Amino acid sequence: MSSEKLSKVCQEIQENCISCGQCSSECQMLQEIGEEPASIAARKPYVEEAYECSLCGLCEAVCPSSLSPKNMFGEMRAEAVETGEIPINEYRYMFPDRKVDVTKLYREVNGIDYQDLNLNRANPVAFFPGCTMLTYSPQLTRAVYSNLCRKYPDLILMTDCCGLPLYQLGLRDRGKKYGDTVKAKIRDLKIETVIAVCPNCFYQLGPILKEMGIKLLTVYEVLENLSIFNQSNVLGQKYRVTVHDSCPDRFEGIFASQVRSALQKKGYQLIEMEHNKKTSTCCGSGGEVSHFNPEMADSRVKARLDEAENSGAQILAAYCLSCVLNFGRSSNKIQSKHVLNLLLDVEQDFEGLKKKSKMMFEGPEGEKMWERIMAEP
Repeated sequence: MSSEKLSKVCQEIQENCISCGQCSSECQMLQEIGEEPASIAARKPYVEEAYECSLCGLCEAVCPSSLSPKNMFGEMRAEAVETGEIPINEYRYMFPDRKVDVTKLYREVNGIDYQDLNLNRANPVAFFPGCTMLTYSPQLTRAVYSNLCRKYPDLILMTDCCGLPLYQLGLRDRGKKYGDTVKAKIRDLKIETVIAVCPNCFYQLGPILKEMGIKLLTVYEVLENLSIFNQSNVLGQKYRVTVHDSCPDRFEGIFASQVRSALQKKGYQLIEMEHNKKTSTCCGSGGEVSHFNPEMADSRVKARLDEAENSGAQILAAYCLSCVLNFGRSSNKIQSKHVLNLLLDVEQDFEGLKKKSKMMFEGPEGEKMWERIMAEP
């Protein structure tokens, strides 16, 4: 099945690519490959190339023919998994449908849990923070939950992953199976409305929830109705902020619009980077590339940070926590914050959190942790 889809996508690109160079001029990976998409499609992508693509969609955004090399590389991933060309099980530490994965283990080791909140009691409205925010920013998770409870006192907190990592890795059947378990949970809890923070979760869950007749909202539109953003921050007026737009939002721009409106109401001065909204570049975490080609991921982080610093802004704000964590890998001239840090006045230093996660597996105790996380199934 994946082979047929890959052939179809490759054929479409071969027949319609005009080799204008627009996508290559924007994409670091295509520049390194040194070929136009039509040429790659003619021979089909190599597996290594597929897992170096961030699946960000910038190629499609700038293509005058609306072609999507991203889909070609995504289909190659799915085929590589089906044919066994990639030992995908070696990356099972990322699989969110396993009892133990990196995020669950990090929460356990650092004593992060939410048992005191409403996790399993049925209620019409649920808050879906996403696994990254649940894991690396319990402060923001609780701050958002507390604010939302002003309108929804018995709000459910869902601690599930949206399942996107499985699809990105090429594990489509496994991703669908996991999605079915999330759907079953939503039905069991009698949920009618889901409030999402993460743009990846928002766009991943969108089709599923629509099919179920469930309403999907962003946290920004709900908090806007609570008039939280109308409380101008005097300190905020002193700061120039540039917004990094998340890749899954590039075509619809729902988060991009809501976030900018909220920051302006809060008193922040907005400055745009050269690449913004539809043409935003990847933060380096897209497509789980850091697990397959760390050097390439690092180059994408550096390019984005350089662009942010050159904008003249003092703060680089993102509305995807994975992006924020990538920008906070090391000391930078520009501060990296989640948009909600600024809107809800929640302080958190994200610098080095990624390193802290890796440190779990260092030393003798770390080796035991790694054996545990990689234990079958």
